[in-house]
Amino acid sequence: MDTVFYNGVIKTMDDAYPEVSAIWVKDGVILRVGDDEEILALADENTKKVDLGGKLTLPGFCDTHMHLLFYGSLLQRIDMTDAKTWEECKGWLVEDAPKARTEGRWILGRSFNQDYWSDTNKMPDRHDLDAITEDVPIALVRACGHIACCNTKALELSGLWEERKDTTKETMDFGEDGLPNGYVRENTVAILTKQFATYDLAQTKELLAQATQNALKKGIVQCHTDDFNLLVEGDLKQNLQAYKELVDEGRLPIRIYEQIRFQNSDQLKEFFDMGYKMKEKIGRFKFGPIKLLNDGSLGAHSAAMREEYKNDPGVKGLSLFTDEELLKIYEMSQQNGYDVVTHCIGDGSLEQVLQTVEKVIYKYPRPDWRHGVIHCQIMDSEQQDRFKKLNLTAYVQPIFVKSDSNIVDDCVGPELAKQSYNWRRYIDLGVHMCGGSDCPVEPFDPLPNIYSAVTRKGSNGKPWYPENGVTLDEAIRMFTVEAAYASYEENERGTLGVGKYCDMAVIDRNLYEIDPDEIKDANVVMTVIDGEIVYEA
Repeated sequence: MDTVFYNGVIKTMDDAYPEVSAIWVKDGVILRVGDDEEILALADENTKKVDLGGKLTLPGFCDTHMHLLFYGSLLQRIDMTDAKTWEECKGWLVEDAPKARTEGRWILGRSFNQDYWSDTNKMPDRHDLDAITEDVPIALVRACGHIACCNTKALELSGLWEERKDTTKETMDFGEDGLPNGYVRENTVAILTKQFATYDLAQTKELLAQATQNALKKGIVQCHTDDFNLLVEGDLKQNLQAYKELVDEGRLPIRIYEQIRFQNSDQLKEFFDMGYKMKEKIGRFKFGPIKLLNDGSLGAHSAAMREEYKNDPGVKGLSLFTDEELLKIYEMSQQNGYDVVTHCIGDGSLEQVLQTVEKVIYKYPRPDWRHGVIHCQIMDSEQQDRFKKLNLTAYVQPIFVKSDSNIVDDCVGPELAKQSYNWRRYIDLGVHMCGGSDCPVEPFDPLPNIYSAVTRKGSNGKPWYPENGVTLDEAIRMFTVEAAYASYEENERGTLGVGKYCDMAVIDRNLYEIDPDEIKDANVVMTVIDGEIVYEA
């Protein structure tokens, strides 16, 4: 069956025909683009005709770094994203306590950010949460996902209460009394979440199904998602089976490009022994690069820096891999035909990765590697220059400036801050730069991300180093054209050109004609995948 989409303001992102009003699609593939008169003339009595209502139509969006299963699991927790005070959060916890006690479950909160609170900037510790309840476990995971706050009961159930500062091997904090203060960080968060985030196969499928349906509402046609060894270490086989069954049941509506997360080389070898190859497809599921978490977050002062934090003397953050282990994982991946994408927020973590990639590509050369760095936040210009030399892809989250602009200068000083988050320079250098949300750290809505990329405005409404921003076209390309490049699909999708799959997002207003401040308020009213309308508001 063929379909004609007409009466649209269609920005194709294809230089051959930058703007058209109509598209002719057959079996999911674009056959012709042009004006209404030309394309409608191709239709016959069997052609489906879709009126776009004069609305802006873009290539379908792709979020190139998120945690889809993690997001699905958080839908069952108290959402603290928009909380303005700790007292507001506390009220939700107090309200949930009697029900949690009756049901025999934990009190769980998600996505809080104390930097947005007006009554305090202190994260709640064990004593604050014990004051709410001592007999029901409480765990609150910060928006960054790198730190959790818990009460004594939660520490006891997780086996962390007996840890002591002088002997512990865990990444957790202690009070002046020598006892755990309730702050659990980095890999130790997994010990905590294992107590309440273990799902069977049926539950995992439902979490993924709900999450993908929500993605369609935002015009997202593909997610580059990190789902394995994240909620619970060792869940790869079950979560992969969940995707396979969703494919078989016709319940995977969007494309998945899996960033396959591992914590050590032993896990990686076990995966390679399973025989899967990068870019191998199972329906709409596709094996992507190996994903590594190499440091923490800026807000938790656990991002690995070359120099001490300006506002936390003596602290340089955490590198989660030794040089030797990181090199071993990169070498194994390169030899097995897999790219590696690595979470780096601090410039110390980035330096470690840059040196590792340089060694690996010279020792084991292969054509067209697309190793990448996720976040690409704190760095100087010299490090950024090396992205181009090493053909590294930058995976950035523009919306992070909303909160990070409040803390970066204090953490690293203005000289380094103005060289960081520098998207303008990436494009000028010719570096491939794609966009993502890191959902559930931020919502997986590309439009607020595009707004942040263009305006560079923080939560205070003021532009933060606006000279480092990009144009509207460049911002849209991050979530379309460049996203397709990151998954080796630039010849299949990313633009609305002839011979590409017809993936589209229809917007309720023309982003090119409105004030840039309004971009964040725009909404997707239709999502199309393979020429089929899969969401309509």
